[in-house]
Amino acid sequence: MSDARWVRDRRRASCIQEASIMGALEEQREGRASASWLSCTFTLPEPLDQAAFTKALCHWTDRHETLRSHLRLSATPTAHTQLERLTLETAAIKVDASFIGHFSNTGDLVHQLEQLFNDSVSPLNWPGYLFTTIQHARATTVCVAVDHTLIDGYSLFELPAELSLLYHAAISADNTPLTLPPAASYLDFAEAERSASEALTADHEGIIRWQRFVNKSGGHLPPFPIPLDRPENPLIAQHSGHIMVMNKNDANAFSRICRAASGDTFSGLLACLAKSVHDKTGQYEFRTMIPCQTQSGNRKPSMGWYVGMSPFACRIDGSSPFSSALAHAVTGLKGIKTLAQIPITRVAELINQPLRDPFMISYMDMRRTPGSRHWSEWQVATAYCTSVDPEEVCLWFIRTHDGLFLNYRHPASEQASHVISQYLAQTRKRLDSVVSTGCWLDEGKQ
Repeated sequence: MSDARWVRDRRRASCIQEASIMGALEEQREGRASASWLSCTFTLPEPLDQAAFTKALCHWTDRHETLRSHLRLSATPTAHTQLERLTLETAAIKVDASFIGHFSNTGDLVHQLEQLFNDSVSPLNWPGYLFTTIQHARATTVCVAVDHTLIDGYSLFELPAELSLLYHAAISADNTPLTLPPAASYLDFAEAERSASEALTADHEGIIRWQRFVNKSGGHLPPFPIPLDRPENPLIAQHSGHIMVMNKNDANAFSRICRAASGDTFSGLLACLAKSVHDKTGQYEFRTMIPCQTQSGNRKPSMGWYVGMSPFACRIDGSSPFSSALAHAVTGLKGIKTLAQIPITRVAELINQPLRDPFMISYMDMRRTPGSRHWSEWQVATAYCTSVDPEEVCLWFIRTHDGLFLNYRHPASEQASHVISQYLAQTRKRLDSVVSTGCWLDEGKQ
């Protein structure tokens, strides 16, 4: 980082970036460093043109300023930030390639990739991303891992189309001009977010709503509502999985039913998730955290961690019909995007309470993402690094043109695996019932 091409940049880290990097530094000091990368794979239907691919990657890093920027601990921290930013100008990055080896066993290859990403991709090092290409007889698989401080789920799913376009433009004999719209800079967003959050006070309407939610949750953010055993070894990796929740036809039918009742797919999904908790526990309120996009207006092409957390609560009981549960979920979702604009670290400062979210539910409708209709053809897949959290439960629902899918992870105990499996199975039964009949089969029964 002593290279003179690195220029000091006054734009600060976003709140979530700074919290993540400071957390990673603390883990490093304690000798328990963990990875925080997200990855995406897709297939190019031809042998790799390495020169063109290198050119595409250079265009990609020029396009997204956050990829040319590095955050590190400042020698002169201030009350407003403990980090300093260094940024490269465009055309300053050179791509280095190296050969790893030949693999005939998929398991060995996956293990090699995971180890490579764990060793190379970090919020503390630059670059915080790494590309690998896997060459087959007539095709090439591209796998990219990016540290979470640089990317969110939406940005991740935009990679296949963007990189494919950049690559094919690079190999085009007639120098086909790029048709990508200009990309917004996450660095500009980060500085604007910091300034806006610093102007907030404890009497802000959003902070008051946060305080009420935390108070009602017992002074902390809500855990998974069904008790889970912690693993005997707190450092063991969480269990994770991926399932299809509904196929395309069922997902479309569910969406139509929810819209007809003045809701949408996400509110209907939350109603079914809440009902499944009530079935098991008898609880009359469902509480969780929901990540939301923080770009104002419609999403603009950009790479960054544009995510804020928002509290969610809705009423649920055993006798109300699906339509009532849906209405309660719709009410619970009102205003959450506005609340998510306030960084959770700033909320914690203003209510003077540490905040950790052990249970979250994410929903992303990716059908308008560029290239999404080609994902099956491109064999697009995503993955994330392992987590060793002893209590966190994360549910990531993703709507594509092929249906509704779920990625999940939870504590690595046998009891937790059983509880989560039962919970997801019960939720799918509720969803199937709504698709088949428009209601819950036991509506009206106590």
